[in-house]
Amino acid sequence: MKILYIHGFNSAGYGEKINHLREAFKPRNVVSPTLHYDPEEAMSQLEFLTECMKEKDQLFIFGTSLGGFYALYLSYKYKVPSVLINPSIDPYQSLSRQVGPQKNFKTDEDYVFTKEHLEKLKDYYVKDLDSVKDLVYVYLDEEDELLDSKKTAEYFKGFHVVMYPGGNHRFTHMKELIEDFKKILEERWKR
Repeated sequence: MKILYIHGFNSAGYGEKINHLREAFKPRNVVSPTLHYDPEEAMSQLEFLTECMKEKDQLFIFGTSLGGFYALYLSYKYKVPSVLINPSIDPYQSLSRQVGPQKNFKTDEDYVFTKEHLEKLKDYYVKDLDSVKDLVYVYLDEEDELLDSKKTAEYFKGFHVVMYPGGNHRFTHMKELIEDFKKILEERWKR
């Protein structure tokens, strides 16, 4: 089994959530690239990794925030299971106020997020959610200060959705998520 972890906007492929995944599933089984800020560049990298990794092993994609949005698209396109953590369901809207100069929180990279970058996100919206209902697992912190967790839970109604009380956008329940996911692996995916 392999895990492809996709970070959120202005983040990078390392940090606490990835450490938890590596501890639970062994470092060699978790791939977590630092992606380009341009959605088209990021998706090109993610599609390449997904195609390569799914050929050799059972692949699960984990994504946080914007990474959750990307993971949903990859689940739809490649029929690969995904775990969405405080996912963005409408990044075109939620990132519209980010157009302009940016500094990546983790890498300190300075760049400009443009209207053209924002427009590219429209290419990755999944219009047929029912087609991935059995592949997508959604985990939310109720007190996410950036994205409306109740709206997200409603968007994924009928999916496997777990909402933890409290928390925040950084997601404070990674240990509980991993415990739940391991049960899903045993029951559904026989791992």
